[in-house]
Amino acid sequence: MRWVMFRKPRPLTTIGAICTCLCLCLGPARAAPPQLTIVPQSDLRFGSFAVMGSGYRIVSPSGAVQDSGIFSTTTGDTGPAQFIVAYDRANNSKRALNLQIQLTFLPPQTVQVGGVTANLSAYQSDIPGASQIVPGQIVEINIPNCAARVCQTTFRMGGRLDVDRTSGGASVAIPIPVDALLVSVK
Repeated sequence: MRWVMFRKPRPLTTIGAICTCLCLCLGPARAAPPQLTIVPQSDLRFGSFAVMGSGYRIVSPSGAVQDSGIFSTTTGDTGPAQFIVAYDRANNSKRALNLQIQLTFLPPQTVQVGGVTANLSAYQSDIPGASQIVPGQIVEINIPNCAARVCQTTFRMGGRLDVDRTSGGASVAIPIPVDALLVSVK
């Protein structure tokens, strides 16, 4: 008769064996790819107003309002649009990044509703070096020395709304179409 002696496995050996088994069974972990997003936080709000024939309203990035041929019907319902541009590096690296991003502000659609024609004809921003923006223009923004997983910056947009009315009235909403492109990560 032969005696076989079994040793009780050490806990670390057991945990290591389980981890090895899981890694072999599940395959290598895959990190999510880096991602650039631009998210509107608030819309550009021109408020409620009346116009007899034609006129315009300008809302600046700071929220200041200028009217010509337009009469306000309420107060406090105007304001700039706000956007967040964020780059998620999708890993745990704490290396500082310098990001260069190009924003393209596309021409907005002209809206015709109930005898009213509205056109967002000029953009203004609080982006350094780009206070006046022409639709179709490319604007560069930088996010320097970011060590966070998600690097982000915020900017505000104002604009000029030209309005012509032949009859009736309307509620008008015109989004600001903007694309973002990551140009450089250093």
